[in-house]
Amino acid sequence: MRTSFMAAGFAGLLMLVAIGCGDSGPKQLDVSGSVTYDGTDVSSGEIFFTSDDKSIGAVEAKIKDGKYTTKLREGKHKVEIRASRVVPGKKGPMGTEDLLEAYIPKKYNDQSTLTVEVGAGKTTHDFKLDK
Repeated sequence: MRTSFMAAGFAGLLMLVAIGCGDSGPKQLDVSGSVTYDGTDVSSGEIFFTSDDKSIGAVEAKIKDGKYTTKLREGKHKVEIRASRVVPGKKGPMGTEDLLEAYIPKKYNDQSTLTVEVGAGKTTHDFKLDK
């Protein structure tokens, strides 16, 4: 008899967990695209998406060979893009490592006005940046 009470309790717990895992809130979608700067793929960098919903933190995706992919909630997002490259012939402060420079203009990161709308049919977003 005790075993049947435990089994019933376990089954009830599973039902509560299943109910709690329903689709509530905005849907997350796979988002991808390309990033170029002056017509050339951004070889390595980061792209940040900040939702208009202030209860959601920013999402970072790595850019590799001009491509990125991530998961984002439906809705409008502010976009910031950052990338660095080696300065030929220069060394960093310790004198042993290559000196890196951020080369994407501030109008695409610190002062960005880029936005995307994510939703059904709106999951591919390409960015063609210029000087």
